[in-house]
Amino acid sequence: MQGLFEYKLDGNGDDLTLDIKLDAVSAKALARIDRYISWSDVLKLTENDPEAAKAAERLHTVLQHLGL
Repeated sequence: MQGLFEYKLDGNGDDLTLDIKLDAVSAKALARIDRYISWSDVLKLTENDPEAAKAAERLHTVLQHLGL
């Protein structure tokens, strides 16, 4: 079964809006992906890039919330 996953990115420069529409099937699949990502490795790779590290932490949090 293929789930719904649509996104729209609007804006310019530092002012961006991301709109994501997904169904329960896609949300559960994204939550499972979280289990396969080595977040400690990601943070090591981004230790010299604080913005990327913060984005990775936020992505990890979002994926965890999808799994609830």
